[in-house]
Amino acid sequence: MTNRRSGLLVAWVLLLCVSPSVARAEAEAPARGAEVGDELTLAKGTWTAQAYGAFAGDVGGPNSESLISANVGVGYHIIDNLSLNAEAAGYGVIQTGEDTGAAELRLIMRHHLIVRDRWTIYADVGEGVFEAADQVPDGGTRLNFIFRAGVGGTYQLREGLYLMGGVRYFHLSNAQIEGSDRNPSINGVEGYVGLMFTWR
Repeated sequence: MTNRRSGLLVAWVLLLCVSPSVARAEAEAPARGAEVGDELTLAKGTWTAQAYGAFAGDVGGPNSESLISANVGVGYHIIDNLSLNAEAAGYGVIQTGEDTGAAELRLIMRHHLIVRDRWTIYADVGEGVFEAADQVPDGGTRLNFIFRAGVGGTYQLREGLYLMGGVRYFHLSNAQIEGSDRNPSINGVEGYVGLMFTWR
């Protein structure tokens, strides 16, 4: 739980640090749109759909859990370059004890810090609810929560279609819903790659 709170604190500090650049992005949107000869690709009101594969592995834990997932989601840019996203994932969990399957629903906030004609660099942060067919990790519970935060990028393949990928800190635990004795956690790194579609 301490690791989860530390991760949340780091994420909020990150968002507070980048909030001035969000305000500047909103104020400067017309000028930047004029520079590229078109309206901003990720302007306020832009919708996205994303599909990507991911792999997360425990780092430094007593066991060696690996989580392989297929992820889909939709997002909406509430201001220029900042989107709120709802995503769903299906997992295959390889772990000490019984391997299992799982599903997750999550919310992700994604801020494109650097936006160029064909590529962007972003930071994202979010949390989800994770339900497995068996205990994850072994000796824990089927219901868990996942916090993640990281950086990534997109590259435009054609109009409205981007390659996307990145890396995130990944924390899974059950927030002690059945006591501290049944709260083994996974702290690791998640890498992912896929496609993002945009439209207005």
